[in-house]
Amino acid sequence: MFFLLVSLAIFTYYFYHWTYWKRRGVPGPWGLPIFGKSGIMLDDRVAPSLIIQKWTQKYGKIYGFTEGMQKVMVISDPNSVQELFVKQFDNFYGRRLNPVQGDPDKDEGVHIVAAQGFRFCQEYTMDVIMRIAMGQPYSRMFNNPILYDCEGFFEKNRWQIWMFGSAFPFAIQIIKYIFLKLGKFGAGPFIRIQKTVTDAVMARIAQREADKKNGIEPGEPQDFIDLFLDARVDNVEHFGETNDEFHKKTSYNNRQLTTAEIISQCFIFLIAGFDTTAISLSYVAYFLALHPEVQQKLQKEIDKECHDSEITVDQLSKLKYMENTIKEALRLHPLAAFVNSRQCMRTTKLGNHVVEAGVDVLVDTWSLHYNKEIWGEDADKFKPVRLVRVPSKSLTDSRWESPLNPHQAFLSFGAGPRQCLGMRLAYLEQKSLLAHVLRKYSFVPNMKTQIPMKLVGRQTSRPESLILTLKARD
Repeated sequence: MFFLLVSLAIFTYYFYHWTYWKRRGVPGPWGLPIFGKSGIMLDDRVAPSLIIQKWTQKYGKIYGFTEGMQKVMVISDPNSVQELFVKQFDNFYGRRLNPVQGDPDKDEGVHIVAAQGFRFCQEYTMDVIMRIAMGQPYSRMFNNPILYDCEGFFEKNRWQIWMFGSAFPFAIQIIKYIFLKLGKFGAGPFIRIQKTVTDAVMARIAQREADKKNGIEPGEPQDFIDLFLDARVDNVEHFGETNDEFHKKTSYNNRQLTTAEIISQCFIFLIAGFDTTAISLSYVAYFLALHPEVQQKLQKEIDKECHDSEITVDQLSKLKYMENTIKEALRLHPLAAFVNSRQCMRTTKLGNHVVEAGVDVLVDTWSLHYNKEIWGEDADKFKPVRLVRVPSKSLTDSRWESPLNPHQAFLSFGAGPRQCLGMRLAYLEQKSLLAHVLRKYSFVPNMKTQIPMKLVGRQTSRPESLILTLKARD
């Protein structure tokens, strides 16, 4: 009898959660009992972002589903998106968490999921990140062992962890223990990456302490490790918050960063930047190969601005058409669309819907980026001049200040106070590589080029195959 009562109580608890959106009159896909729709993350042959886009077409601009024990609201209305990221930031400042990540207020470690890109760009972006974030003193392209660990880490299929972490959050510590201890879930590469980062940070700390004993003053920061170590002695202040709970968590803080937090932050830079920029470059190359007129215009801009043998940052900043080209590629193929989300920290209203504390709000970035009311009837076409603000009687200033402003609806790097910190670095990396390559070569399709491109991946969408030819310019 006792077992029956316990089973009934558990069933009732999960069933009540499973019907959350149904009881509130919000449409959306049902999914499986207990696990909800967490199954969309299982198969990397279909990008989950494209599944979300299809659901939006079926259920509308606001709907909901469950992902294990987590309640998720999906929005694609521009006004609601601005409310989420900007106007109600003090109610939605929390990040939507990976189910095995844990509580960021209690756990110093961070787990981030990305995806794979094409090989040369992987080598290039990994080399840049290692030199900027980790203090690698010289180029190690095509000779960097940590690249293979990153590949191994992301190639492992960890759907079991995702599903059970979502459905049984109370057992998260056990699930994380399994993840770290069993090699079949990719723990080997994870541990090696963590060791590489830890060794780099500890070596820099030891160097600083030795310099201090010898009376050597620290110079200007050379990389992110130096910046983080400097933060160990600087107080951090945040002002202007209106939410009492948010103010309590982000008010004047005089504690130093711990060594574990510094290691975790360096780990984030390494993992988050491993493939995102590489995949972005692959999309740009693909569209340039298919649109030679755009590529020729871009090459003319490069020839005009980058006339010296050494390309400078100042010259790269003048490549406005190139920046629009990169943005347009990212509009058509936003990378980490699942990152454009927030967690409700205090019950509030979003549009006409009440959003309770603890509910995740996910922006359907793909639907927003293909919204014809914002981008025009040719929203599905590659058009780099689309984001250029051209003075016109038909485009009033009020239109550019509204949520239908293309600049406000472009979310490839997020929006609001928690926009991607690596955005400027990502643009700089891509501009530098494209400028050097396109000065001498052109991207052209060949018999093996997949047209149209098929997208795969989980949290980050990537091309299933990308084979292009580099043709020397005349």
